[in-house]
Amino acid sequence: MNISLTTNMPDIEAFMLKEAQTMEDETIRMLARLGEMCVNYARDRSIDQSWKDQSGNLRSSTGYVIARNGEVVNISKFPVVKQGSEGSKIGKEFALELAKRFAYDYALIVVAGMKYASKVEAMDNRDVLASPELYGRKELPGMLRQLGMKLNKRLK
Repeated sequence: MNISLTTNMPDIEAFMLKEAQTMEDETIRMLARLGEMCVNYARDRSIDQSWKDQSGNLRSSTGYVIARNGEVVNISKFPVVKQGSEGSKIGKEFALELAKRFAYDYALIVVAGMKYASKVEAMDNRDVLASPELYGRKELPGMLRQLGMKLNKRLK
């Protein structure tokens, strides 16, 4: 009994490329959702849970970037809080600079771009990115499982 290929190779290759693109798009969408969740967790908390804005720069410098093989594929808004336009600019620049360091695979980078962010967290005992990082690490495995199930359904 002979087995012969009835589908031409260009059709197979086109199907594989389309599915690979779908996987990439879904991965980026999932990472963006997680990035938004982490940023919201960092920015949208009471003063008791985070820090008191003076200029708005620290809160404005909080955002995320998604890189794939060192290239930025998605970046959050860095909306200005109070008069924090400098923070928004610095946060975005910092996130873009960090993205260049991830030459392989996907990277979700959540930042608080002001240089004093770690001092606020350490000296003032205020949570800037520590809790959002823990939150993101907790949420990621479940989101990856959901992504895997979604992609498996496509292939069935």
